[in-house]
Amino acid sequence: MKGKTLLFIVLAATIAMAQAPGKGQGRMYDSSTEATITGTIEEIQTLDMMCHSGTHLTVKTDKGSTEVALGPTQFLADQKLELKKGDQVQIVGAKANTRRGQMFMARQITSGGKTVTLRDEKGVPSWPRGECR
Repeated sequence: MKGKTLLFIVLAATIAMAQAPGKGQGRMYDSSTEATITGTIEEIQTLDMMCHSGTHLTVKTDKGSTEVALGPTQFLADQKLELKKGDQVQIVGAKANTRRGQMFMARQITSGGKTVTLRDEKGVPSWPRGECR
């Protein structure tokens, strides 16, 4: 019985690692709550995740400050998205419940005339999943 259980675990892990980039990772994104926010970056945070760092923004809008989850810091760098405090941004995204509480999860961000798509319409990330960089 132990052998069958171990075999099942190994097969499940292999299948999970072989998934296409982002597949199945949009479950926190609720497209029915999608909205566009426009504002000024008040703060940029780099948070350590399991195997990479993630970038979060605090954006001041006319309705107050909103915490925005962008995605892996390296993915943003690969897209040549350079953000700094005081930049004007327009972000399309949706509310999401995360380990850090409810926040706005960005699907697309525009800053300085450059638009970067972070997730598809269902919230599936554009960056490769399962890779540590």
